[in-house]
Amino acid sequence: MPEKSRPLRPLNVEPALLQGLNQHIAALNTADAALPGRPAVEIASTRAQVASAARLMAQAFVHNQDKGWLAWLPPSEVARVRAGDTPRAQEKIARVIDYLCAASAFEGGLVLLESAQASDAADRREIRGASLWGLPPAVPCTEPWWHLAAFGAPAALRGYGPLRAIAAACAANALVRASEETMHRLGFPARCIYAQMGCVKPAHQGQRVSRRMFEPFRLLADRFDLVYRLESSSPETNDQRVFSNFRFEKIGEHRFGASRFNSVGPYTINLMIRRPPPEVSCP
Repeated sequence: MPEKSRPLRPLNVEPALLQGLNQHIAALNTADAALPGRPAVEIASTRAQVASAARLMAQAFVHNQDKGWLAWLPPSEVARVRAGDTPRAQEKIARVIDYLCAASAFEGGLVLLESAQASDAADRREIRGASLWGLPPAVPCTEPWWHLAAFGAPAALRGYGPLRAIAAACAANALVRASEETMHRLGFPARCIYAQMGCVKPAHQGQRVSRRMFEPFRLLADRFDLVYRLESSSPETNDQRVFSNFRFEKIGEHRFGASRFNSVGPYTINLMIRRPPPEVSCP
């Protein structure tokens, strides 16, 4: 079966949540159908869509010089990025993001795409934004070892090399532990909506692409009384410009030191949550 049409494995998401998410997406797409370009969001259903999402996210992360992603590239590669030579770094990071998207599907993950009609072709849609989400799974499950060995290890090795791949994996695991421990310490439930990563194509920033990707999950969180969690890897720009508009609040931070495998120096990632709206009592 060609890559273009090869379907993804069935989503491992609680049925009621998946049904509610599809309903919110359909309603929002209908409301936006009259806008220029007919913008719409959809859940990725093929390997080709996930690969496109990974390429877009890698392009945006490298363009924004996101420290969380650049940190584990070799210093020479970071220097190339800062000098404006980005294609090789994008390719390396896209491999890792593509793997992470596939791995997340085992435990409630899904990829969302935002697109609009291309200006140069009426029959083509341009993907302008992509995001990876975690929802409570229908069946508790984790990524099997064979998937990590067959896909994760090769992606990490080709992207970072052996020592930096290990350092990147340790950093990612430390961030997950810090976030989960903070959630537990503050009494937030583990069952939540998790915005794992998301980006907008640089040329389309400021066109409400992020809002279209966030809105279905905001409605879902409010409908099912769920906490909404994320880690902000660009707090100096995104926390006030983007996340505060969605009622997120900072609950902690995780700081990465200047290890010999960290090519960008110390940096901070903010841990953020959005609480469900308070219940309104009738008089």
